[in-house]
Amino acid sequence: MVDVSLPCGACAKPVRSGDDFCEACGARVTPELKSTLGTKGAAAEWTLAAHDKKAQNTQKTIGALSILFVIGGVVFFFITRSQGETALAELAGVNDSEPLLHAVAGASTVGELRAALAREPWQVLGLNIFLALVMAGLWQWSKRALLPAAITALGLYVAVMVTSAVVDPASIAQGIIVKILVIAALANGVKSAAAVRRLELAR
Repeated sequence: MVDVSLPCGACAKPVRSGDDFCEACGARVTPELKSTLGTKGAAAEWTLAAHDKKAQNTQKTIGALSILFVIGGVVFFFITRSQGETALAELAGVNDSEPLLHAVAGASTVGELRAALAREPWQVLGLNIFLALVMAGLWQWSKRALLPAAITALGLYVAVMVTSAVVDPASIAQGIIVKILVIAALANGVKSAAAVRRLELAR
């Protein structure tokens, strides 16, 4: 039961659930005050249960993000590789030492560009697998300390989305609804986890 209190009718000091007498003045706690304390305690328990359910859903969201990063990594690996193969086909027959008119992805020659195009799909896959492992670690951590884990997951996810938008502005619109839902779920999870902590401290 969540510990709740109301002012004593005689001295206005706090009287808590289960008290028969005021600890400050010794006055008997009236049945009306006990009933009010019981109602307030039940409401607090219901609020705790509601926030706790949302907090548990946040754990699931963090775990789902781990899976989504794996799936996304595989999908983007094949997309990036396909785009790279198209670009490499256009460079077929061009000497590796041929300089580029403009530097592309840090490459200044055709050979360097070919190497960069070959590496890019694996870099994309590796980054997503790394993020998936981080989210998996946060999911495990959330079982012991949900609030800091949820805050970290939210911050990491937003940072990844912002970085992707800076690197490739076209990525902003990709899966925008899912991104908004994930951010909203994590933000609500942080709020609920904080509420659960406050209510548990009041027990």
